[in-house]
Amino acid sequence: MKTLTQTADEARTVAMLRALANPARFRIVQVLAERKDATVAGLGEALPLAPSSLFEHLGVLREAGIVQAVGEGSARLYCLDPSAPDFLAAVLVGLGLRARSWSGLVEAARREGGMRIREATAADATAIARIYNQGIEDRVATLETQPRSPEERAEWLAARGPRHPVLVAEDGESEVVGWGSLNAFNPRPAYDHVVDFSVYVGREQRGKGVGDALLGALEERARGIGYHKMVLAAFPFNGPGMRLYERHGFRTVGVYHEQGMVDGKWMDVIVMEKILA
Repeated sequence: MKTLTQTADEARTVAMLRALANPARFRIVQVLAERKDATVAGLGEALPLAPSSLFEHLGVLREAGIVQAVGEGSARLYCLDPSAPDFLAAVLVGLGLRARSWSGLVEAARREGGMRIREATAADATAIARIYNQGIEDRVATLETQPRSPEERAEWLAARGPRHPVLVAEDGESEVVGWGSLNAFNPRPAYDHVVDFSVYVGREQRGKGVGDALLGALEERARGIGYHKMVLAAFPFNGPGMRLYERHGFRTVGVYHEQGMVDGKWMDVIVMEKILA
């Protein structure tokens, strides 16, 4: 059985989180942050805790490196170590940035699966229809409910102009495992610099970085064409999709409540955007 070994920073982070997991200790830290320093008597006035409990909690916080003490006896002052929240914040922010990072997923997909992104051709219509229909059947990606045929998708591809390309993702065996497109947002000239998009990934390939690679390629293509903003509409309950968009920097604009009905149920739709400048 393998044993996990911690770095010094990991050990410090775990000790702090364990100390702060207790509600009373977390409240003590809040009070010290507001007052800068306080005696046990002063903390007792602010918190419904007995002196013995305060001494115990303060000891844990000191051991974790969150609280410092100066002086002796009843005059001893306790204060928050300012470096402690800064350290913990940096660790948590770093985790957030790593969670939102998509470059690692894409690199792994390209290295391990031989994935590549290319322009779609008429020969891809069958694969695009198959993957699109999976998204329709799963009821997590679109308000569309009618399956599409390869012939319909071939006509759809043929009607696309240079401002609305379709890209496909291939695995190492040249099989199409996902597709994405830039779509017209609104026919009015005022919206010429805004573009909608679609990303669909085959069931067996989801969670492997294909969607990240397609969305990254669509963003690059949108910038090259000259679009100023990308927008999307999605289901709020589509967790993987929401994480994908957030990793790429899309921000929520609002929610259309009961925007469409699917299988007899009203569906909310979340609206997101990203400025490409």
